[in-house]
Amino acid sequence: MTAAVPASSPMLRQFLRFGLVGIANTGMCLAIVWTLRDGFGVPVWVASIAGYAVAMVQSYLINRFWTFNGPDGGGALPAGQQIGRFVIANLLCLGLFTAITSLLEPGAGVRIASLIAQVPTTLVSFALLRFFVFAGPRR
Repeated sequence: MTAAVPASSPMLRQFLRFGLVGIANTGMCLAIVWTLRDGFGVPVWVASIAGYAVAMVQSYLINRFWTFNGPDGGGALPAGQQIGRFVIANLLCLGLFTAITSLLEPGAGVRIASLIAQVPTTLVSFALLRFFVFAGPRR
């Protein structure tokens, strides 16, 4: 039997905010991937890295100061450590996104492949950001 997460749960609030930020980040990433791939013929792995890199900067800024800002995160680590962890987490997610997109692109096309890749990448990203990058102090 699973317990429901109360609407006032800090994790639920963070996940909802993360979702909104993720929509903006996904739009930014996919616009760049699709433009580079379809408009300029750039290889999908290069387009994925470029799109992901731009969205990563946007993601850090919004998640740091809005999603995870507060008693459960945001400033729990010194900025240098936090940015280092953020880069590590995003490199792991970049690898996941690029691998899935590259594997699926020959059969599904870059647009469908990159949309499918967003699902597992989003879930892994939230877990890494909440528990590794913006984690509050351990009690």
